[in-house]
Amino acid sequence: MVGHVPDTQLQPATLLEATSMGDVAAFEQLFRLLNRRVYGLAVRIVVDPALAEDVAHDAWLSVWNNAKSFDATKGSAEGWILSVTHRRAVDFLRSRSSQDKRNDDFAQQEARAIGGADEWALRLDEHAEVAACFEALSVKQREAVSLAYFKGFTYKQVAEQLGATHSAIKTRLRDAMAALRRCMSS
Repeated sequence: MVGHVPDTQLQPATLLEATSMGDVAAFEQLFRLLNRRVYGLAVRIVVDPALAEDVAHDAWLSVWNNAKSFDATKGSAEGWILSVTHRRAVDFLRSRSSQDKRNDDFAQQEARAIGGADEWALRLDEHAEVAACFEALSVKQREAVSLAYFKGFTYKQVAEQLGATHSAIKTRLRDAMAALRRCMSS
């Protein structure tokens, strides 16, 4: 292990190799050596210092857990650690952006639902008002309106159904509509 070698002789690659074998002292030395750079990179990417601490912490955990995957033939240990940090910071921003979008979508859905609920309540009030005004009509007017507007009968069909003249039905419907307008506007 690395614990017996003075810090001045240790390079990040040596410390990272010892870390890959579970050497906690080597990891601590690697951390002391590169933590400022790791944190600085995280701050540059995520901007918020507190969030950068979380990103740096995640990056160091990843270094500890994945130290065996470091390949010195592909680059420096410092570069590898900084690339791990960069990936963690970018992943954090993407995750946060995705979460913000989900929160925005949820807020919009909630606003639509609340707006829909308000609209629904307004419709209920309107329906109650229309029903009350409809009940205020005479029986003959209600029968004529029900057949003409709710069942879709023509004036002629309403007249036949109610045993009245065509002109009498027109008068009943005209008077019923006028009464409904007056009732609804008051």
